[in-house]
Amino acid sequence: MRTLSIVLVLYTLTHANALQGVSTTEPFNNSLTLDKGGNYLLFWNFNSTHVTFEVRVKTRGYVGFGLSPNGNMFPSDVVVGWVKDGKVFFKDRHTTGHSAPVVDKSQDWILLHGEENDFGTVLKFTRKLNTCDKDDIEINNATQRVIYSYHPDDPTDEHSLMYHGGERRGTKSVSLLNSNKAPASVNYEETKVYDFTAGNYIVPDKDTTYMCVAQTLPDLGAKHHVIQFEPIITPGNERLIHHLVIQRCKGDFPNLNHAQGECFLSWPKGWPVCSEIFIAWATGGGPFYFPENTGYPIGGPNDNEGSLMVMQIHYDNPTHKSGILDNSGIRMLLTPKLRQHDVGSLIVSHSVTPYQVIPPREPAFVTSGYCTEKCINKVLNNESIDEIRITAVFQHAHLLASGIRTRHFRNGTELKPIYDDPNYDFYFQEMRPLKEEVVIKKGDSMRVDCIYNSLKRSEPSFGGLSTREEMCESIMYYYPRTDLFICGSVPDMNTMLNTSFQNPWDGGPNSFKSYIRGLHDWTNSTQRDVFKQQLRHIQQKHECTVFKHDGSNPYGGETWTYEEHETDYVKYVPPTPECGTRN
Repeated sequence: MRTLSIVLVLYTLTHANALQGVSTTEPFNNSLTLDKGGNYLLFWNFNSTHVTFEVRVKTRGYVGFGLSPNGNMFPSDVVVGWVKDGKVFFKDRHTTGHSAPVVDKSQDWILLHGEENDFGTVLKFTRKLNTCDKDDIEINNATQRVIYSYHPDDPTDEHSLMYHGGERRGTKSVSLLNSNKAPASVNYEETKVYDFTAGNYIVPDKDTTYMCVAQTLPDLGAKHHVIQFEPIITPGNERLIHHLVIQRCKGDFPNLNHAQGECFLSWPKGWPVCSEIFIAWATGGGPFYFPENTGYPIGGPNDNEGSLMVMQIHYDNPTHKSGILDNSGIRMLLTPKLRQHDVGSLIVSHSVTPYQVIPPREPAFVTSGYCTEKCINKVLNNESIDEIRITAVFQHAHLLASGIRTRHFRNGTELKPIYDDPNYDFYFQEMRPLKEEVVIKKGDSMRVDCIYNSLKRSEPSFGGLSTREEMCESIMYYYPRTDLFICGSVPDMNTMLNTSFQNPWDGGPNSFKSYIRGLHDWTNSTQRDVFKQQLRHIQQKHECTVFKHDGSNPYGGETWTYEEHETDYVKYVPPTPECGTRN
């Protein structure tokens, strides 16, 4: 284990300047290597209206680049360019099928520079975030899938593009407008690094393992703020680590330092209740930097959470490999120079349970979790505050999810989504800072919607712990910190089905899952519609959980539960883009 130490050099695991040593036509704040061989390099900058891209590709033939809603070459919004005899050829195109892209009527990707050099071909171009062209894809702050291709030869003309081949193409998920950057104001000589790792854990040879490791935070001497965290992944285990979560535990338990035990539904015997999830990371994510006016409070004589932390690691091992040694974890950056606001974390979710049922053969089935007006009002009244401000959102689901939206309601009207990711990618999950803080007032409510594509499934899917089951969660950082920790929801399935299941996790022929599988002919769309209609009108069981940060309930939280139907509301209508509408 690495203990606290003074950082003498700048952090090494950052997204900015990731391709140091590569010369570009201008300084770029963002960069990626799109292929495994380092043949296709992407650089970009953005502002409130445009993105400027530069690609550097090891070829003297044509270069393709574009955006796709699903990572496929069709449908997609692309540009293709090449340099021949010193002249640059460049066109804005789109795909109409699995064939060569066609030239757009409106040329909205604008060439700025093109050349061939010792590396290969360089193309620099820019585009508005929203062109209002039906053949273009809007660039926003959600997950976007960039696609790329290249060929060793130039086309004879713009109408005769040769197939690039299966080895010279690909896709990568990226947040092009992500403002998650290391702030310039941090004095790294005054910060401390704390690594929390698995402790060389031998991963079991089974499909799914939730392992918890406990660790005692050394005495910091005074209150600090966590201002940054990032993953530490054991090389070779990248696809094995599904997520990492760190929780704070009330009280001091030096006897549990470095203790390990499988966890989640069965908390290790003798371990204390560990309340707030203050760090969450999942596959594909990188570093997270708290906004410059916020930090997560930790340490000091008035830290009622105590010194014990627990890290939960979800190992996804579908091939049941054995003998894997793992020391993955989270690196935190702490500073004694406190920022303006202490942040807290809040989970809004559909409770993790098999009562989350997703019918098969559905292109866009929605599961929801709620943080109701009752939950929010009770906590804000107890804290004597009128509002909280959300600064970042981490949205989480599993393999069936195609989109996730965290929604916001006030006085019967839906406001702009807190965060909307219509192109969710299971392999690219990260905490996303919000461009503008979202204010949650008394009387407001929130909801997370997870959209699932189950077209390839032949029977119902259920919520659960493994990657092949589903979850639906939105974890938010906000300030000022309050006692509210979890808003969870689950449909009242027993009432809907007019039967009773004491434990939906039980297996066997009389289990809840077995009952649901035999409830309908799930290949029949009419019967699926009946089930979906029942779910729409079912009462939701809401759970609101608080943990007193003042230490008044050191061994557990208070949870209150109630049922209610979803109320009607006026749906949010996005404003018309400034560029208007075009055909």
